[in-house]
Amino acid sequence: MTKHTTVFASVLRHLSRSEFESAVSGYNGDFKIRLFSCWDLFKSMLYAHISNCFSVREIEASMRANGNRLYHAGLKQIKRSTFCDALEKRQHDIFKDLFSRLVEKAQAVSGKTKKKFKDPLRIIDATIISLCLRRFNWAKYRKAKGAVKLHLNLDGDCGIPFDAYLTNGNVHEAKKMKDLAQEKGVIYVMDRGYVDYKSLYCIELQGSFFVTRMKSNAVFKRTHNNAHKDGSPVLSDVVIELTGAAAKKAYPEPLRKIKYKDKETKKVYEFLTNDMEREASEIAAIYKERWEVELFFKWIKQHFKEINFTNVCSTARQVYGKIRNSRRDSTTNDTNTTNPYSDILSENPHDPSYFIELEG
Repeated sequence: MTKHTTVFASVLRHLSRSEFESAVSGYNGDFKIRLFSCWDLFKSMLYAHISNCFSVREIEASMRANGNRLYHAGLKQIKRSTFCDALEKRQHDIFKDLFSRLVEKAQAVSGKTKKKFKDPLRIIDATIISLCLRRFNWAKYRKAKGAVKLHLNLDGDCGIPFDAYLTNGNVHEAKKMKDLAQEKGVIYVMDRGYVDYKSLYCIELQGSFFVTRMKSNAVFKRTHNNAHKDGSPVLSDVVIELTGAAAKKAYPEPLRKIKYKDKETKKVYEFLTNDMEREASEIAAIYKERWEVELFFKWIKQHFKEINFTNVCSTARQVYGKIRNSRRDSTTNDTNTTNPYSDILSENPHDPSYFIELEG
């Protein structure tokens, strides 16, 4: 007998309902809720993203237009007031747990991916996603410009987001560094916007390595010269100690500074690391892998769909951020896998073809 399923159901099949309900129970998410559960909220938010809806009113109108098809897609019509009330009162930690479990599954699928270096690679970076301040009045960034900032810890070996946080655009990158760098025995690579010596020393104490760029105003003294080949891209390789009063107190241990000239661009880079054993050329190669996170940000911005949650608390923004990342991870089978429904999902958001049956 031929079986049929909807596109929406095919997307949902990557999510474990039992794991989601376990997270809901842990946070009492459905306490005294009769009609619109956390699972219904998640499906509605996922529908909004797939359907390219830009406001709560548009979500309601789109569901009403496709009312006779919602049952087979596992959805039901909702009122605007019910939807906004749910966004305001449900805890976003439920969806954060869902995101973490999807990341674990994606990493298990890509577990056979060969590590690029001896230790696992983690790339930390942040990007600004510009928003219209008049439409998104909660996205504080500048006086006449709104934005949110995505803080990301990307698995550099398989290209899967390991952890992510959404904040207002005016939150500095270094303030989220402690939340993103909590593993032991890994390599963290980041740009110099994350050079906060106290946070870097925490990475040192937990047994991990970091590779970043040297700040131009850093005050230090050289204590040792490491040997390097003449004529190589490595111009210098020295061990240093910070001499600034505040910097020395925050990071009392020796550091390694490498000056490297890129053969292609002819630019000279100064790297800062706590790894005293690896070759200087390998340190430069580790930093070069930071480009992977820029490609990921490009992918995010190409597929990002703004939804107007005016006058709704931060729960809505956190939930929507987790849904976007969860949807990407749920369709990841390996580092080169793309969404098999991307062509369908890019069509007219109110077209009934969103609920067509797929034979399989």
